[in-house]
Amino acid sequence: MVSVLERSSLPNGRPRRITAQATAALCVGGMVVARALVNRTVADELRDACMAVALTLGGWDARSKLKNRNSQRSLAARAAAR
Repeated sequence: MVSVLERSSLPNGRPRRITAQATAALCVGGMVVARALVNRTVADELRDACMAVALTLGGWDARSKLKNRNSQRSLAARAAAR
């Protein structure tokens, strides 16, 4: 996972490996904690926050990278619910 993230991340002034390791830890840790939460709303907010930070760390645009229409609809539904 780290090597894939490392290859696809954009330069940000830090070594790509360090950014990739931090991104992988954020993704895995965020998912583990979100799964442990009872409150679905809080879990969704945590996953969204982790994704936003991970996308920023890697230099990726969230909207253009989503290929699955269901994922795009899910993001739109969450945004509309807020």
